[in-house]
Amino acid sequence: MFIRHVMVEVANGIALSVSQYGRVGAKPVLYLHGGPGAGCHASDVTLFEHLDLHIFFIDQRGCGRSLGADLADNTLPELVEDIERVRQYFAIEQWAIVGGSYGATLGWLYSGLYPNRVSEQVYWGMFLANEAACDWLYGPKGAAVFFPDDYHDFQLAAKTGAILSEPMSTEDILLGYSQRFNADNPHRQLAASSWNQWEQKLASPNQITLVDSSSASVTLAVIEHHHAIHHYFSAADLFQQINGKIIAKTHLIQGELDWVCPAHLLHDFLQQSQHHHLMVEEVKSGYHSLNDAKMLIRVMQSIANIS
Repeated sequence: MFIRHVMVEVANGIALSVSQYGRVGAKPVLYLHGGPGAGCHASDVTLFEHLDLHIFFIDQRGCGRSLGADLADNTLPELVEDIERVRQYFAIEQWAIVGGSYGATLGWLYSGLYPNRVSEQVYWGMFLANEAACDWLYGPKGAAVFFPDDYHDFQLAAKTGAILSEPMSTEDILLGYSQRFNADNPHRQLAASSWNQWEQKLASPNQITLVDSSSASVTLAVIEHHHAIHHYFSAADLFQQINGKIIAKTHLIQGELDWVCPAHLLHDFLQQSQHHHLMVEEVKSGYHSLNDAKMLIRVMQSIANIS
């Protein structure tokens, strides 16, 4: 049940859209969307159907119904700190956190920086925001090897010329998209579609990727690219800084066939993790997106355990 919508000012000229659902007085739960830049959607509410919870949905900086925030202000550390700013605004002592992909990234980091503020958490398809994850997602030797035709189109959109003579490096691709995503570039919308179609293919390989020319689609691609080309603002250092500091009970759900955030990268990451209250579960034949029924069912079952 919808409770209310509030704009929360987190910095000068920057206000985040926060929608609340469920029941006031019930256990507070924060939902973190992915991207970065995806924004919250009405379908996200269905994850919490029939649960006695008080859910907070935040549109992160620069997307959804949030206001302000130039790209220069859209950094991973600020997105993490925004979570704490929202918690303080609503005077929440402690909350559970739920999120997927980049939302899981932000939640994991927040729970290490503010361990006493998180009671428990459920994450799926966590993006590790390091060089290996970036190379896998955008470079020629990662997911590209398994989806060569789709990757060719993704590369081509970053190329100035019409012919792609040899594979581009991850850095060259990101630099190419930088030019395309310039506000004055007439190919900006087309480049955003190519960027998003590549990720859609990896997230849901068995579904037809659709061309979306909406402003929200452009926003998603531009913000994702902004974080990638800035090396996720040294997120790897933050992950190391909080290692061993998370005390919340954590359920991490990984799709066996997640081509966006593959299982082998998560395995490598967890080899160095000192999280002592962590349960990791792999969903057989599961993809990255919750459009995959197998992933959706398991995530909803885990969220139900929060209440």
